[in-house]
Amino acid sequence: MTATEKTGQDYWRSLEELAQTPEFQELVEREYPGQAGEWTNPVSRRQFLTLMAASLGLAGLNGCSPTAAPQQTIVPYVRPPEEIVPGRPLFFATTMPLGGDALGLLVKSHEGRPTKVEGNPDHPSTPRPPGSPERVKFGATDQFAQAAILALYDPERSAAVAHLGENSTWDAFITAVLQAIGRRGAREFRLRVLTETVTSPSLARQLARLQQAFPASKWHVHDAIDRD
Repeated sequence: MTATEKTGQDYWRSLEELAQTPEFQELVEREYPGQAGEWTNPVSRRQFLTLMAASLGLAGLNGCSPTAAPQQTIVPYVRPPEEIVPGRPLFFATTMPLGGDALGLLVKSHEGRPTKVEGNPDHPSTPRPPGSPERVKFGATDQFAQAAILALYDPERSAAVAHLGENSTWDAFITAVLQAIGRRGAREFRLRVLTETVTSPSLARQLARLQQAFPASKWHVHDAIDRD
């Protein structure tokens, strides 16, 4: 069978394609500038679509891992929480500290996992969207609040206590601190505490008592984006 021989019925997408008008040729060349010839040739067009399908398949293989995923056991609730319904989100009111201020938020949660952050319309710190009338009561958020949810799923986020770049435990940290206090004494023990801006009165009181117990210690505050 030669390339010009045809079998079966012919189908066209439009009358212009049937008539092979100059307007249709211009449309094909404009939409597929590099493959206009293959699109109008039945044999070459089939080869072109085959290559496209193969390239899409190879692109999908790039997202596959060469190693098998670790096996995990999914265990259903023995006594399901009354307020949790699969597929139905829950909303929690919370506040987000940012540069010494507190931003009121509403967090959408699916089965215990936060998935979306919005402004709390009942919190005085959330402004109205620009241009909204006074009667509109709506909590707006900024880019920092929207991006805060991503920090919970950051693969680079520390999942354990670290010591000299290696995973450790809180028990090991407390043991090392007690040994250092025993060698130097409480007044000579030099503890360094690094935090973001603290707006919690309870945490501020705890840090103040820590400095009273260890006078040589220092409290350092650093924010990635601060008022300065």
